[in-house]
Amino acid sequence: MLHYSCDFCQRPIDPAVCIRHVVKINVFPAVDSQNDESCSSEGESLGDDHLDDMHDLLERLEEQDLAAFLDDGTRSLRFDLCDACRQRFLQNPLGIQSNKSFTFSDN
Repeated sequence: MLHYSCDFCQRPIDPAVCIRHVVKINVFPAVDSQNDESCSSEGESLGDDHLDDMHDLLERLEEQDLAAFLDDGTRSLRFDLCDACRQRFLQNPLGIQSNKSFTFSDN
């Protein structure tokens, strides 16, 4: 039998008693079509030969660790949450601390 625990508070989640909530987060580089056009040089067209670029790429591959070279920043994260932690997560999904401070007069 599978046993689940909340990834936030570490309490066990019994599926017969509680609802287990799954949070999936995908992180990936954003690619805008406008940026693609501005990144290429003016003299370059889609049909141009890119042998120099491929040569540079292979040289960098030899110098770097293969895992670091292939890492494009894409991550898929999955978390199990209990109901209380789900409510807390939905109120502040990025976990940003409030910097609001209150000052009171000396009256």
